[in-house]
Amino acid sequence: MKLKGEVFIGVDIGTGGVRAIAFNSKLEQLSSSYQEHTTISSREDQAEQNPHEIYSNLISCLKDVSQPYKKIMGIGFSSMLHSIMGVDEKGNPLTPLYPFTDNQGKNKIKRIKEELPTFYKKTGCPPHPMYPAVQILWLKEEKPDIFKKIKKFLSIKSFILQKLTGDLVEDSCIASGSGLLNIHKLSWDEEILNFLSLSKKNFPRVVQATEKLTIKSVSGLNNLRGVPVYPGAGDGMLCHLASGGLKEGYLSSTVGTSGALRIATHKPFLNEKESIWCYHFYKNWWVSGGAIHNGGITLRWFRDRLCREEAEKAKKEGMDIYELFDKWAGEVSPGAKDLIFLPFLAGERSPNWNPRMRACFVGLGLHHGKKEIIRSIMEGVMCRMRAVMELLKPSLPEKVEIRASGGYTKSRLWLQIQANLFKNVIKVLQEVEAASLGAAIIAMFAQGRLNSLEGFEPKIKEVITPDEEEVKLYARVYKKHIDLYRRLEGYFSGG
Repeated sequence: MKLKGEVFIGVDIGTGGVRAIAFNSKLEQLSSSYQEHTTISSREDQAEQNPHEIYSNLISCLKDVSQPYKKIMGIGFSSMLHSIMGVDEKGNPLTPLYPFTDNQGKNKIKRIKEELPTFYKKTGCPPHPMYPAVQILWLKEEKPDIFKKIKKFLSIKSFILQKLTGDLVEDSCIASGSGLLNIHKLSWDEEILNFLSLSKKNFPRVVQATEKLTIKSVSGLNNLRGVPVYPGAGDGMLCHLASGGLKEGYLSSTVGTSGALRIATHKPFLNEKESIWCYHFYKNWWVSGGAIHNGGITLRWFRDRLCREEAEKAKKEGMDIYELFDKWAGEVSPGAKDLIFLPFLAGERSPNWNPRMRACFVGLGLHHGKKEIIRSIMEGVMCRMRAVMELLKPSLPEKVEIRASGGYTKSRLWLQIQANLFKNVIKVLQEVEAASLGAAIIAMFAQGRLNSLEGFEPKIKEVITPDEEEVKLYARVYKKHIDLYRRLEGYFSGG
């Protein structure tokens, strides 16, 4: 027997996996499903994914969360903000999916800067290999035979929406995260497309987050045929929405695979140093901020490369390996016994946008073990988030409210490290998976069930306050971290 009541589903197609969450009309979570997918990184700078695997995971998740309910009102979509793939005239992939962690186009940045000097001012995207514009240039010049066969370039979201609904669209947020959209005109930029030997016909139609689509007959999803679907936005923007961030003086903090700090504005907000990104969100809202490449992916790397036995044992015992990591790190004093981690496993985004930067453990000795390494990883990631905070400070009011979401909020220790490093109170959202919540909010708003996006106010689970003694200690840790970065930056840049 199917359960009654109106249900809205929020889907998040992330870098590491697909998640679908069913919410009731009060935006309370009813059920969820998650499927992890694989990233191929067999050589330096490579990060490639299988779009068919991701689509299969999506079908599985949607089937899981929708089956118990009689009345699915609508489905909103979130996805990783930066991804690109080439398809033929029938929509079949000719390339892997390149997520934002792919760094293979790093040698193309110089050309972008020289030949497209207004790239940042027009797109809001600092020149960096994570952007699809750069990845397309890399494909054009390094794989010309494949490039010539490509009829359209799609994000993972536009690929999936076409398979579900038959409509080929790209929401304005994902489009603006490509480095191909003029964020002032909200249209594909002709100068950049010409530079890439492409035109608007090679890309989906740009639509708003609330554009109504409809699920067609899809194998495995017969119960969802005819259900309205809304493109939504990028995961970070929807996390910001779910944080209640469409107000002045609010900063959203998210750490999932990567990490970011964001503010919302009524017009594009850029800076002279080209170190802040700016993407369109919805109608008269833009979101600006800074992001780190290496957030939770650092702990996933540690799990997969250095803790396989422990991970397998935890899985057999039904335990979350990350809970074990948290326990281990909590047994180590702040500062990780003077072990410093620079978390640049996949290069750097904000604040210095150096794709050649690489990770280092500094001060590693015989007295350090896995527990100290995990603690240093957590501290290193949060030091990079602090560096992003320093970048945004000139644009923030004296008193700013920071609201946290994402996988890292499952770790009170990580949140406490952030509060101490930021010297700021951190308010933790009750809903950990804010991107899925934000997607469901879009679906409800599109159907007139919410009066405004600005008025949404999330439930706060916990308030983390800084520890005065640890604030002093972490001030020294951060100073060391920045000093080491400056000393090593030239080495990794070839200087």
